[in-house]
Amino acid sequence: MTPDEVRAIAFGKPRFGRRGYNEDEVDAFLDLIAEALAGRNILTADDIHYVDFTVMPVGMRSYDQAQVDLFLDEAEAALIALRNPRPVGEEQRPQGPRKWFGRS
Repeated sequence: MTPDEVRAIAFGKPRFGRRGYNEDEVDAFLDLIAEALAGRNILTADDIHYVDFTVMPVGMRSYDQAQVDLFLDEAEAALIALRNPRPVGEEQRPQGPRKWFGRS
């Protein structure tokens, strides 16, 4: 995962009648993740794991919670991999297709 991939992510809206995460809070946190992946801040994997966004009332601007949570899991793993590289020669598991939403 690269900083540009984080900046390009787009999440869908929650299904009709569902609540979602505050868009402004999620967008600001995505900026922090992009900066961390670029090595420009000290955001940790725990910060990503335990982030808590405001859940907006039905009908308010918001992002689908499941999509955001799935992406945050991927971002957490990417930051761990970046900060804890595997030793040379250690076998790595093959990567499956990424399941990010809204990628172009």
